[in-house]
Amino acid sequence: MERVSINLPATTLFSYSFKIEENDINYANHMGNERILVLANTIRTKFFMHLNLPENDSETKFGTIVANHSIHYKNEGFLGDEISCGVGVNTITACSFDLVFHFIKNTGKTLALVRTGCVYYDYKERKIHALPQNFIQAFTV
Repeated sequence: MERVSINLPATTLFSYSFKIEENDINYANHMGNERILVLANTIRTKFFMHLNLPENDSETKFGTIVANHSIHYKNEGFLGDEISCGVGVNTITACSFDLVFHFIKNTGKTLALVRTGCVYYDYKERKIHALPQNFIQAFTV
């Protein structure tokens, strides 16, 4: 089986903490694999709010769209585990960027790494658009 390789960004731009809850637990009595993606999507929204960037601007009809995800599970998560998630940005191009989420258990062990490929998008024209300067500036602090 080929391993997914996700590189951590040099800088963490946002951190979020949470506890694994009962609805995160599956039949095997650990965190379900789908929950990491659900949490990454929630944290992505909080990340954009923290940077004061519009994830999707209803007035201009410009925003981000998720193109792909990669997940590398490293350890199991259990009910009540305290998790912190650091978020950074890698691979900024003219119209896209990768968000990287580093989920860390309170023991210091990595729970999972998630890479979300995002594209800046013109929802009115339904096509990819150049990444605005305010995004680039916020990501390269």
